[in-house]
This record gives sequence, C-alpha cells and structure tokens, in this order.
Amino acid sequence: MAQQGSPNPHKAEVVSLWQHQAKRDVSALSEMRGYWESLRCGRLVPLRSEIDPREIAGALEYGFIIERLQPGAIRFRLAGMHLNDLMGMEVNGMPLRSFISPESRTRFSAMLERVFTQPEIHEYILSSDDMNVTPLRARLLILPLKSDAGQINRAIGCLVSEGVVGISPRRFKVLETRVTSLLNGEQTREIASDTYTQAPSPRVAAFAEAQEGFTSEPRPALRLVVSDDADS
Repeated sequence: MAQQGSPNPHKAEVVSLWQHQAKRDVSALSEMRGYWESLRCGRLVPLRSEIDPREIAGALEYGFIIERLQPGAIRFRLAGMHLNDLMGMEVNGMPLRSFISPESRTRFSAMLERVFTQPEIHEYILSSDDMNVTPLRARLLILPLKSDAGQINRAIGCLVSEGVVGISPRRFKVLETRVTSLLNGEQTREIASDTYTQAPSPRVAAFAEAQEGFTSEPRPALRLVVSDDADS
C-alpha cells in the first residue's frame, strides 16, 4: 500500500510523457532551423538540392517541403506523417493554406507570399478551438529555399502541435506571426486582435442571437504589430 502523501506513480508517468512530447516537438523546430542555417552558410537562401533528409531525421515526422507554383498557389511537395494525421488524409499536392481556418486564410495566404518574394523566415503560433473537438495548439516554421534555376520558389519547414489531435481534419487560426527579413535581419511580430479575451455580447432573451448595430462599412480585423530589434 502506498504511504499517505506519496506521489502518484501513474500521474508522474503521464507528466513525464507529456514533457517528453513537448521537448520532442520543440527540438524538431530547432533541428529544422539549425539545419537550414548550417546549409545557408552566409548565403541569402540555401538550395533545395542541398537538403538531405538523413540530417534531420528527428524532424521528418513534422517536416514538409512546399513549392510556389505561381502567386497564390503554394502546395506540399513532401510532408511528414504528423501533417497527414492532422488533416486525416495524405496532404501531398494540397495547398498549405488547407491547414488554416477560413477567418485566417486570406491574411495567411498574403503573408506566405513574402517567404518567397522578400525573402523572409516565418513563424506562426496557431490554435484549433472548434467546439466539437479538443483544443489544439501548434507552431509552424517556414524557411525559404532556392531551386537549381536560381528562383526562390520552395521552402522547408515544420508543423508541430501540442495536445491530442482528436477528430480530423484540424484547421487553425493564426494567433501570432513572427517574421525575420533575410535582407536586413529586421524582426516583426503581429498578434491577431481576437487573441485577447473579449466580454460576451449581451443577449436580448434566452436562445436569442447577439444583437449588433447595423453599419454600411465593413469592419476590418484589428491587429497589433510589434517591431523587434534584429539582434533581440
């Protein structure tokens, strides 16, 4: 019989497994970023042909390569099993924006173009909070690559989630975007306005919908943009 006040061994095991998963997810992002930087070797962007999957074995489950076929058409060329699990299907050939919820998709697609045209490193904090599935948080890293023809039209990256995948497909809202310019090292951070807790709208009666005043002008989504020093 366990002594009173002694730690629950099953609880300790669960915590240990969770910490192991979290560390593994973070290390996948770090491994991918470190490998990309090692290939870059002071150049603006490394070549796609230089990628050796054996060098990033710990990140392959979460990793992917995307190709920009034309403006607005950015699709998976290769993707790890974790991405297939999140979508509940094979994602090769699908647009990257398929993982993004409709309310964030337009802004995300516009930002994604800059990975290739500027070029930039992008990091996203994502959230999947549909009421019918378990909440899920994720982090997305995108690093540009150059083709042998000299065009920056490919990228390598990682998508790692924190929590139980649950019912798929999982689509995510963009909570935060971090951008690093490869031209001047400038770093910016953009936080979606709906990340902040808002008071519920008053209801007229039970089961009634929230009442809003009529306006003929569309309401733009408010966003907070923060600029950070390049060496911070």
